[in-house]
Amino acid sequence: MNKDAKIAIILLMKGIFYKSDNEKAFFELVGNSYGAISDYFKTIGLEVLVDENDGYAYLKNRNYEDESEALPKLIASRELSYKVSLLCLILRKKIAQFDMQNENEKAVIGKEEIISNMSLYMDIKFNEVKAKREIEATIKKVEELGFLKKIRNSEELYEIKSAIKSFVNVEFLERLNERIRV
Repeated sequence: MNKDAKIAIILLMKGIFYKSDNEKAFFELVGNSYGAISDYFKTIGLEVLVDENDGYAYLKNRNYEDESEALPKLIASRELSYKVSLLCLILRKKIAQFDMQNENEKAVIGKEEIISNMSLYMDIKFNEVKAKREIEATIKKVEELGFLKKIRNSEELYEIKSAIKSFVNVEFLERLNERIRV
């Protein structure tokens, strides 16, 4: 296994791996070394998922048909808070709109637009400052998840990362709908 393949493995282990993080390692992942990298993770119960069109890859727990072969889950599933789920939903809607209008550009959203959209679903009548701080904390959590990236030299603009399309899907929407009804 060459150095770029090893770098791809390390970047995958850190979270969502975007082509822009290291193009050589990404091309090694989707090209020459996909089989070796996939086999490497398969031995520890993980699956490599790659979206070549949008330029990202990530790991998820492998699903086993035969429970006797199943390994303990390495990647913990965690429930997202209502605010994080809401922001992910807003970002998913925004990137869908952006994809229809602009083909080869990055989807960008401003902090004020995020605050404005989230405020529609939050009770901020009494304490706007507290609500704004909560929304800013939510933005930071979504950044940590890898779905937003602050644009250099700007405190107000964020790039919406394309991997959100894989995570905010019909299943995600159904779970969010259930939480809202309860």
